[in-house]
Amino acid sequence: MPPSTTGRVIAAGTGLALSALVDAPVKKWMPRHRTPSYAAGLIVAAAVYPVARQGQARLGSTIDVSIPTREWSAVAATFAVFFGALVLPSSSARRLVAASWAIHPIFDLLHERGPDSRLPDWYPAICAGYDLGVAGLLAVEPRNFV
Repeated sequence: MPPSTTGRVIAAGTGLALSALVDAPVKKWMPRHRTPSYAAGLIVAAAVYPVARQGQARLGSTIDVSIPTREWSAVAATFAVFFGALVLPSSSARRLVAASWAIHPIFDLLHERGPDSRLPDWYPAICAGYDLGVAGLLAVEPRNFV
């Protein structure tokens, strides 16, 4: 059963809080590499959906290859963002990574997990909250992101 609107709001708020909790050690241990660190995190965030399907699609009688292909294409695009974070000037890199995190919740909220996903129903909402939190951190504190 999909979560209620209240459940989604709570999950999104939890994700938002998690982004602040994750940022504290990133700020402490990698203060001059936060943008590339968050770009690497975006790769992980994009890979969650196709990895959650791995092995599950083979159990069903039909396999829809378009969804995993679309998902892996999104993962490939995040590698381009990561590369941009490494080679662009710091302000451009920060804007690119912030925009990418800001766009990712659209993928989370519109994503069809499907019956072959191992992800819980609340996952897209918590991930969307986290994504928006990271985008906000990148946008609010640009002087610390190099």
